[in-house]
Amino acid sequence: MVFILAMATKMVIDGGDDDLVEKDYYEKGLAYDKVYDLKTLAVTDSVIPDFEASGEGLVVLFKSPSTYKLVCKRSSDSSLDQVFEEKINEVDRFVVPAGKLKKGPWNLIIEFSSNGKRYLVEREMTMP
Repeated sequence: MVFILAMATKMVIDGGDDDLVEKDYYEKGLAYDKVYDLKTLAVTDSVIPDFEASGEGLVVLFKSPSTYKLVCKRSSDSSLDQVFEEKINEVDRFVVPAGKLKKGPWNLIIEFSSNGKRYLVEREMTMP
C-alpha cells in the first residue's frame, strides 16, 4: 500500500511532459473547422506541393510561387522539431538539407499562401 501511495505521489510531483500530446491541444480543437477548410481548399485548387525524401534531403516542390511555413515534427522527440519559413518567387522548390532532419519518421505541416489564397497540407514522411 505504501508503495502505491509513493508511486502516485511521485507521478503527481514529477508530472513530466508527454511528447505525444500537443501543448495547445484545446486551441487546435477549437480551430479545427478553419484547418479543415484550408486543407480542403488545397485539394480543390490542386496546389498540394510534392514532397520527396532523397539523399539531398527533404525536397518540397510547389506548383506556383508561394510564401510558406513548414513545421517538421518528430513525435518521438519534440526537441528535434524544426520550423522553416521563406518566400519562393521564381524557383518553386525548397530543400531542407539532409543533415537538418534526423533519419526516421516525421510529421510535416506546411501552411502556405499562393495567388492570394491560404492553404494547409499535412504529410507523414520517413527520412532515409
